[in-house]
Amino acid sequence: MHGNPAGTPWSPLARIAFRFVFLYFAFAFFSAILQLVPLLGMVGYWHDQAVQPFYTWIGKVVFGLEITVFPNGSGDTTYNWVQSLSHVVFALTGAAIWSLIDWRRVSYPWLKDGLWIAMRFVLASAMFGYGINKVFGLQFPEPGMQRLLQDYGDSSPMGLLWTFMGASQPYTMFAGWMETIGGLLLCFRRTQLVGALWTAGVMANVFVLNMCYDIPVKLYSLHLLVLALVIAAPDMPRLLRMFLLNKPVSRADLHGPWTKPWLRRTAFGVKLAWVGFTVPFMFWQMSEMRYTYGALAPRGALDGTWEVVEFRRDGVELPPVVTDATRWRFFTIIDRPEWKQAIVTHMKGVNGRWQLEIKGDAESATATTASDDAGSTSESASTKGALELRNMTVAAGDDATKAPLAGTLAYTRESEKSLRVTGEIAGARIEAICERRDPQDFLLMNRGFHWINEFPFNR
Repeated sequence: MHGNPAGTPWSPLARIAFRFVFLYFAFAFFSAILQLVPLLGMVGYWHDQAVQPFYTWIGKVVFGLEITVFPNGSGDTTYNWVQSLSHVVFALTGAAIWSLIDWRRVSYPWLKDGLWIAMRFVLASAMFGYGINKVFGLQFPEPGMQRLLQDYGDSSPMGLLWTFMGASQPYTMFAGWMETIGGLLLCFRRTQLVGALWTAGVMANVFVLNMCYDIPVKLYSLHLLVLALVIAAPDMPRLLRMFLLNKPVSRADLHGPWTKPWLRRTAFGVKLAWVGFTVPFMFWQMSEMRYTYGALAPRGALDGTWEVVEFRRDGVELPPVVTDATRWRFFTIIDRPEWKQAIVTHMKGVNGRWQLEIKGDAESATATTASDDAGSTSESASTKGALELRNMTVAAGDDATKAPLAGTLAYTRESEKSLRVTGEIAGARIEAICERRDPQDFLLMNRGFHWINEFPFNR
């Protein structure tokens, strides 16, 4: 363990700080600690579910908050803030009680070493998860057609960041490898300081991006950044002495309380087994996910976005006027194993969305309300079929009123790039002639890389 050798008395302030850090880490990362051990991950999940009523009660009684939303992809919910503040109070109270009861003890060499090991591997596991996810392009996929067709100014800050990252897969992979390498360095005592500093730099950038682009992972990314800094903290006096004062420093204590060779060999074997299992498993898992959620997922015959070049409503052709909230502009069909959806984008930009369930040889579809962005294209030999639309919800007009629609659209695939849909929806006869649009039709996706630029190409 870096820092004071085992058996050296700690200052009273160091002992109090250690007790607080130990308790806060135990409260905040209890489930993450369990997830380090195979088969215990579900126990952590059950724990998170079991404590929800407790923190909900704290939010209501202490803060007067009625918590109804729980972590759902956002880690910055009211529940998360109440939970984190509760952990601070619990850790402060526990550290005070611990200090009163155990005031005679001058150091905690074994407990400290165990805490630092747990922090290192919890942080490494998080870096592997986020990093390998980026390496395979799952967290930041290439912008889909719905994103590319969206008006630039209508992007949310988070959406803008997702587009920025996804538009350059090499950069996304680079960011993923930086996180993955940081995780690997954290796993070994000889490289834990480098790993902690490396990861702190990576996570500082992530945290600032989350803050500046309103990404709802601010709390969690701050926790990971602080973890990296705490892991490096015992070596900070040595680093400051060497880099700022230009003075020699003593060698770090890499053994800590593990003085017996057989204990060190056993611990190294366990660590090597964990790394040897966890890292390849995550690479395999993320690689396989590409075939379900990622760029390699199979796509149906009509999957893609179709631009409506002609549109008739009750036999009357409607010109593409931007103020018309009834004329279709784009018709998007998403047909993938785990994601089936149809999206209508009107001239004013409002969307109507269905959740599709493809069924039958006629390729008909049942629909319910849904949301999200669409992907790209695929080819099909099918030329005709039907789309049965049920429980459709659209936002239309300036007041964005919502009305349920139902009906059936027959489609004809006239060529690879052409699609005709006709039918009746909510009492109106619809006919739309569409042409396929591909991501590579857009400058953002087809500009490419250039070593030589005689002039800036900034559009």
